[in-house]
Amino acid sequence: MSLTPMSYKDYVWPCNPETVRIERARNVAEFKAPEGAGTVQDNGSLPRRVTGSGRFFGDRAREEFARLSAVFAAGGSGLLRLPGEAPFEAVFSSLTEKGVPRPAAVEYEFTFLEDQSAVEPAGETAKVHVCSGDETLWDLANQYGTDVDTLLATNPQVEWPNELEKGEKVIIA
Repeated sequence: MSLTPMSYKDYVWPCNPETVRIERARNVAEFKAPEGAGTVQDNGSLPRRVTGSGRFFGDRAREEFARLSAVFAAGGSGLLRLPGEAPFEAVFSSLTEKGVPRPAAVEYEFTFLEDQSAVEPAGETAKVHVCSGDETLWDLANQYGTDVDTLLATNPQVEWPNELEKGEKVIIA
């Protein structure tokens, strides 16, 4: 099984980072009462935080890190695609070069924060298509007036675009 390459905006990692951590948390407030009893209030979910680390190797390691640094320097929000996760809008919030600089190897760490301001309310534009078992992504692209590249970007879990399994769910953006 091959994993989808990690990508952000138009940058695609030549090989996925060694570690990727996706942190999900809720904004929970605890209120204490004078008599010892208290209450907890759930104020919703916080933006996802994605951290990780990796290495670029070879004669082009410095070039590859410079390309990644340029994406970071551009700022703004963009689509983050992680193996096994649905893509989401995020901001590239930190990039750190680690270790001793070497010409043929660059170690790095990164952080992305989910951009919840870019999230559309559920159900307004996204549809979920449940496959009948004899469909392809090309069929769905034609049916819903979109293109295969968009469907692939929105559905990284799809392993076989030419042969969707019965019951497989495809998000139509």
